[in-house]
Amino acid sequence: MPKLAISPTFLSEFSRLDHGIQTAALAAVQAYTTGEGARLDPVADASDPRVRLLRIGQEWTGVVAPGAEGSEWLIAIRPHAEAVAFARELPLPAAVAPPSAGTRVELVEPGSDEAAAIGALPHVTGPDELSADLGKSFAEWQVTLHPRQQRIADAHFAGSAQVTGGPGTGKTVLALHRAAQLARRDAARHPRDQRRSILLTTFNRVLAQTLAQQLDRILPERRLRDRVEVTTVDSLARSLVQEQTGRSPETLGRDALSERWRDAARAEGLPYSGRFLADEWEQVILAQNITGPADYIRCERSGRVLHLAPEHRAHVWETIQRYTGAMEIANEWSYPQVALEAARVLGRTTGPRYRHVIVDEAQDLHSAQWRMLRAAVPIGPDDIFVVGDPHQRLYDSRVSLASLGINVRGRSHRLRVSYRVTQEILDWAMPVLRRHSALGMDDNADTLAGYRSLLHGPEPVVRGCASRAEERTAMGDWVRVWLEAGVNPASIAVAGRNHWIVRHIAKELQARGIRTAPLDSAEDVRAVRVGTLHKLKGQEFRCLAIVGMSEPLLPPRAAVDSAEGDPVALEQVYQQERNLLFVACTRARDALYVSYVGAPSRMLPQAGGTGLEADLDEPADALSAV
Repeated sequence: MPKLAISPTFLSEFSRLDHGIQTAALAAVQAYTTGEGARLDPVADASDPRVRLLRIGQEWTGVVAPGAEGSEWLIAIRPHAEAVAFARELPLPAAVAPPSAGTRVELVEPGSDEAAAIGALPHVTGPDELSADLGKSFAEWQVTLHPRQQRIADAHFAGSAQVTGGPGTGKTVLALHRAAQLARRDAARHPRDQRRSILLTTFNRVLAQTLAQQLDRILPERRLRDRVEVTTVDSLARSLVQEQTGRSPETLGRDALSERWRDAARAEGLPYSGRFLADEWEQVILAQNITGPADYIRCERSGRVLHLAPEHRAHVWETIQRYTGAMEIANEWSYPQVALEAARVLGRTTGPRYRHVIVDEAQDLHSAQWRMLRAAVPIGPDDIFVVGDPHQRLYDSRVSLASLGINVRGRSHRLRVSYRVTQEILDWAMPVLRRHSALGMDDNADTLAGYRSLLHGPEPVVRGCASRAEERTAMGDWVRVWLEAGVNPASIAVAGRNHWIVRHIAKELQARGIRTAPLDSAEDVRAVRVGTLHKLKGQEFRCLAIVGMSEPLLPPRAAVDSAEGDPVALEQVYQQERNLLFVACTRARDALYVSYVGAPSRMLPQAGGTGLEADLDEPADALSAV
């Protein structure tokens, strides 16, 4: 019996055909494969005599090309005259490739969920400058730097420098190649000094693991790779304090701190929520390194909307001092406190530890952590290289780099062209933010105006489900289709807002015989990654499914309740959740699927694209100042 299937490279185009043409095409394929009358006709004067035509109704014709091991693939559907011209021009051999060995694409009924999934199979296109890179394995693609950005990675800066840009502009890849370039220079300048003189750091353990693995690929020579230390800012701070004191600080997470502050506010009779007090302590007192009540009463509370009269500030200060005193006795620390102490250790004891520092995901670092990084490297050429995006800020850690001794004026570069996320995904995700600018790290507003992508692919799909069971089944079907199209399982991720959703995701996939691994797993295994939205931060996948985007789950009820009716804290909760969803959705390069049960979250875009204007990358003012 003859075999004929739709080529994976044609699936995205097939999904955009009129429903009647799709139905006729599938009927013609079925008739041919069952021997019920349909046949493949040769093409006169064709470059490749193996190419055939399949008549589809009265006006349309399919173009069929040979694949491996005698297989045949439907690669295009055109009006008859156009199909003949297209078939004649196909070169020898016809450019069609089946999925990876052992995979198979099944034909399905038009209009079904599986047909919709097939329409969104990952197939992206880009300009000629990216065509060779798109043909690489995804692991190679993840460390591929855009040719236009090589000059920034190689530049000599007179001081600190900063690169900002939206999702997919290659900031992290640029940071990696910058680290590699500095390692080569350092080896040439200091051949006898083998110490780790370059720090590549970020705020998250998962990101640090990913950076280390990717740097291993970029810089395989051990004598160069060993010059770069890759770690989180918290790990660095902890190690510095432990070296000085001989014991490891007992750190408390944000949720535990908020709960403690809530109890303190009630005990003191303060008319403020625990969330407000925790933020006041971290974002004002620790951020400005305030050590006395007079300085607190006089200070500017930038970014804090709620006004505090001087007499109220005195009461807040007293409460904070009593609570932090109890923390000190119990050897309990917040992460910013540890970073401040580490900065003091570097300043008064050990001195700078590195010759160069590179900071990834810089928008989420606290001022105290910046103080530590400033103390970790002497002021001078190429001292600190900062990459980040204020629009992807997950924590309300607003900083002014200049006030912390990190001057990037005249050495800043804003990337406006994405080459790692498709335009279709960007158009869908941009309305999630619901704002036009964000506060940058150099005291200026940062905007995404003119932001565009060089890649194009299938439109994101949003599906509403009647029940949790239906949602899990639909998610499993999508993952199966992606796998059958030949996508490496490690390049597929499925995520939810909380751990309860994540457990059910893993159970559904495992029940289907699909191997899974945590999103933060350091193992290089062929398994679909599963985890929470937060764990997607800084990662990159070909295909991404996000489930559980219902109104009661995003934002989570617990996060809303933590604001305790405080309008300032509540707005911060909503903005952080919007940023989280935006970051999560833009982790997909090729295909994005989003689902919910019942009412969708108010944060999901309710309409199509935003029509973002196109623009080129802004010229790097840094390059004229180095």
